[in-house]
Amino acid sequence: MMPLRCLLCAICACLAWYSPDSAGAEVPGAPSSSIAQVDLKISEWFSQGETIWSHNASGLDANLGNPSSKLKYKDTGTNVTEITGKVQLKNKIFFRGAFGYGAIGGGRLTDDDFLSAQGAASQGATVSGEHRFSRTYSDIGGDNLWYLNGDVGVTAHTFQDNKGSLGVFAGLQYWRERHVATGVTQAECTTASSPSSEFRCSPAGTVGFRNQAVITNTTTWFSGRVGGELEYKIDPRVSVEAKVAMLLSYLNNEDVHHLRTDLAQDPSFRMTGLGIGTNSDFNLRVKIWERLYLTGGYRIWWNRVLVNDQWKLYGSDGSTATAPLTQFQTLRHGPTVGLTYTF
Repeated sequence: MMPLRCLLCAICACLAWYSPDSAGAEVPGAPSSSIAQVDLKISEWFSQGETIWSHNASGLDANLGNPSSKLKYKDTGTNVTEITGKVQLKNKIFFRGAFGYGAIGGGRLTDDDFLSAQGAASQGATVSGEHRFSRTYSDIGGDNLWYLNGDVGVTAHTFQDNKGSLGVFAGLQYWRERHVATGVTQAECTTASSPSSEFRCSPAGTVGFRNQAVITNTTTWFSGRVGGELEYKIDPRVSVEAKVAMLLSYLNNEDVHHLRTDLAQDPSFRMTGLGIGTNSDFNLRVKIWERLYLTGGYRIWWNRVLVNDQWKLYGSDGSTATAPLTQFQTLRHGPTVGLTYTF
């Protein structure tokens, strides 16, 4: 992805070359138009992300605790470049679309596994009772995220003296985030001598599979969006902007565990469910040139599964098993900066 500064320089150069007078000299203006205004924006979102999920498979194996396993993808720093276009019609209806993309720059996966009291006794754990018997860390070496938004809305109220407006909108969002975790560092283990290989872990401090992919995780959220937005001028050159959307979402999450020979590899686990979330932006907009604005602010994107949650295992022999999710949540947030050109 081209660095933001290169894109911004290219846009500014194009705007400096273009002028309404020269454009009008080459192409005769239309006698009338239903379009009141068009906004083009390029922005950078300096975000930090976290995805947490866990499931309860104790109904499948009484040796497992509740939760049975919990994974946390944390500190996944990602600079997301976004291109947005908005068309405002004279009848107060507007259309907006956005595309964002970013390469995940790092982070850590924490993988925890739990035993029931029965499991602790039968597997010869060094700790009695229900407990976490294994914790491992892996580095997140990639990969990327991208999303598409599409909205249609209406300007519901215009403030006096052209001070700003209130709008409402509805739309759709597709969000895909992929992590590749490499290496395994054993941080805790109470079952190094377990009689069952599926519960046996390496002694604490063991490091293995350096720079080798151990888990590939792909999270997809498909959401309906309903929200409102505000723009208000605090002086002729400076405005505050806020946009808050509620998300009604469907999750499809797939894990491939590359080191597990007992699991299928396309995927090894799949998680689905329905949930809610939010996509919120708060900005300060400053006019820096005729029709050109600098924006800066903060963005929050969050989704959580609430109902119809399911975790499904796919065995290498073609077998499957299902259990309930106990948690699935994704959060990404951070500051934004961008340029908007209006014509």
